[in-house]
Amino acid sequence: MIARCIARMRQGDCATCENRHTCAVHKMGAFSPPPADASPFSGFLAGIARAVVAAVERQSPFRREVEQRMESMLESGDVRIDRIAGEMGLSRQTLYRRLKDEGVTFEELLDKLRHRLALRYLQGDRMSVKATAYRLGFSDPAAFSRAFKRWTGASPRAAAA
Repeated sequence: MIARCIARMRQGDCATCENRHTCAVHKMGAFSPPPADASPFSGFLAGIARAVVAAVERQSPFRREVEQRMESMLESGDVRIDRIAGEMGLSRQTLYRRLKDEGVTFEELLDKLRHRLALRYLQGDRMSVKATAYRLGFSDPAAFSRAFKRWTGASPRAAAA
């Protein structure tokens, strides 16, 4: 199946492909055909990698605004969808729906933000595990450690070293 998909991509036949609605590369619109001398599988993987990077880089202004509001509320530990929606002049349902349209839930966005900030605080800013936990709105360092292990597979202390 992969070889057939790559052949279609090389010929520019994605528009007529019966799998285009489920194809991650086609959905993201970032595919460029692999060079003719590349193996079909490596070319396919390279296309997927480019598509993923492109998707991450084109974060919408709306999503950035939600993340900025989340970040300012993290330390208080009171990051709620109702509160952010109210600050943005939206209903809870509208905020939820707009995030869903971008392919993310409020909880996923909060989790990803905490993960990204945890790495920055521990590795870049050299903040202690305890200070990082409280700055990210965790009730105690143990809860933060569990979340960090879920994100990275390692303890926060190991990542900070």
